[in-house]
Amino acid sequence: MTRTKQNIVLNILVMGCFVFIAGCAKTDDVDIPIPKDPNEGYTFQIPDRAFGEYMVYRGIPGVQQRVDTLDSGTLQTNFYMNPDLVVGVNALSLSKTSSNVSALEAAGVVTASQKIQDLSGVEFFTGLDTLIVTSNDLVSLDLTANTDLVELSMNFCKVESLDLSACPNLKKLRFRGSSQANELLSEIDLSNNLQLRHLHLRSHGFVSIDLSANTMLVEEVDMSENPGPDGNTGTSDITIPTALFEQIQAAGGVLLGVIPG
Repeated sequence: MTRTKQNIVLNILVMGCFVFIAGCAKTDDVDIPIPKDPNEGYTFQIPDRAFGEYMVYRGIPGVQQRVDTLDSGTLQTNFYMNPDLVVGVNALSLSKTSSNVSALEAAGVVTASQKIQDLSGVEFFTGLDTLIVTSNDLVSLDLTANTDLVELSMNFCKVESLDLSACPNLKKLRFRGSSQANELLSEIDLSNNLQLRHLHLRSHGFVSIDLSANTMLVEEVDMSENPGPDGNTGTSDITIPTALFEQIQAAGGVLLGVIPG
């Protein structure tokens, strides 16, 4: 091949590569994916920051932390929930015992030592079967939307009344009263909790309790440190059905603060 022909071929190849590269660089006819808004669907702002940050620490799906710019121009970290994503969450373990607080502090959780006071948002967790909020400062708790709840542990919370009528699947209830509560429980309706196997209501203000409907109880009934009919928290005198007492006794369960009758 002569030098002239070689030059012609080389020029054609160079021009072809330029056209190819230029064609690859065109964006007019190429669909560029638009990044999805990471905040989409996170419509509920969690009012209790200790609640929100604990869930972020736990990696609960449907809960996020983000920095918002306030009207004043100040930056503030807030916590948000996507109601459509949290429905599949089965368990929330949010205890603030001393060991939990130490672990949270070690992980750099800002609200580690702050007790949860408001559980607003828990109503979106409609698939929840386990809720553990031991050693928090809750004074109220609405569980009317948590109909699948099986276990509720809330020792040392300050809840003054507890409605569990919407939780027919509940099997375990642990709620030891707090000495810092303004008002201790003195009554509770468990007539709709027919699956209940474990009942711990220590250190409240009960004089009596009706467990006639709770025939599945076998693991524990602890009503110790309640005043009972004689007003003395040191005596075991809260009466439960004899058949129930004997059933728990035969199963090797715990019986404290109660007598058969």
